[in-house]
Amino acid sequence: MPLLLHSLAEFQDLILPALEAVRPRAIVEVGSETGANAKVLVDWAGVHGAVLHSVDPEPADDLVKLAAVTEHLHVVAEYSPEALPGIGPADAYLLDGDHNHSTVTRELDTIDEVCDRFPLVILHDVGWPCGRRDQYYAPDRLPADRVHPHSWDEGVTPDNPGTVRGGFRGEGAFAAARHEGGPANGVLTAVEDFRERRPGLAYHQVPSVFGLGILYPEDAHFAGAVRDLFDPYDRHPLLERLERNRLELYLRVIALQDEMAGRVGQQDRMVAGYEAALAALNVENTDLRLRLAGGHAGRTG
Repeated sequence: MPLLLHSLAEFQDLILPALEAVRPRAIVEVGSETGANAKVLVDWAGVHGAVLHSVDPEPADDLVKLAAVTEHLHVVAEYSPEALPGIGPADAYLLDGDHNHSTVTRELDTIDEVCDRFPLVILHDVGWPCGRRDQYYAPDRLPADRVHPHSWDEGVTPDNPGTVRGGFRGEGAFAAARHEGGPANGVLTAVEDFRERRPGLAYHQVPSVFGLGILYPEDAHFAGAVRDLFDPYDRHPLLERLERNRLELYLRVIALQDEMAGRVGQQDRMVAGYEAALAALNVENTDLRLRLAGGHAGRTG
């Protein structure tokens, strides 16, 4: 088991029963990462006669190889807002791509446009840190006025609206907005803004593993089953406390790793200093020997 659970696949005990209720013929996954969740969905789709479209600008090699031998898996190596119209309507969407307000808004708007009836939409990372703070894998893809000031180097911690040295960070893989909260910032904010424009949608949130959001029409044929499935977990205080504890423990691990790295760096600098001093002494010692040898030769000559 990884040190930090983070994959959408961790929710399969909830997602697969939800799919059973929807009975989708077409499923779209956005953001396949290592392909762990896609493989769970591929297995389900194969048994239930569905097709999975997995969208990721840089899909994992294993997933591409699997698609080559799996008729009901289509890998779409494109940016999701541009790929979704070409895929066409689907019955269920799982959104776990670029975790920022602009991208999620475009994804939800596109889904609403291409589908005759709004489908089941499952969104990852609606909790901390991305719920109220944009995260960017490729900010240059977004309109400049939709990108908040951000940092590739600094991290974030709970209860701090700014960024810090250390903390939860992408180590260059992604950037975090320099402030948390406010308009047009974060995945959960995008969902809330969309629901204001699109009435008649129910929403549940499971506050575990960075947060799972479930969005669907209140009058859908599967609404009752999905509501019964997610109601017990919806913003449950115990799950919220467990998630907070999980994150604080992980951040403590990061802090210890940073501290150890700092000590190693300090030791390396000390060793480098000692080696430089030793090299200087060796040069000085060699010079003294040469002088002594020259003086001795002068006296004996």
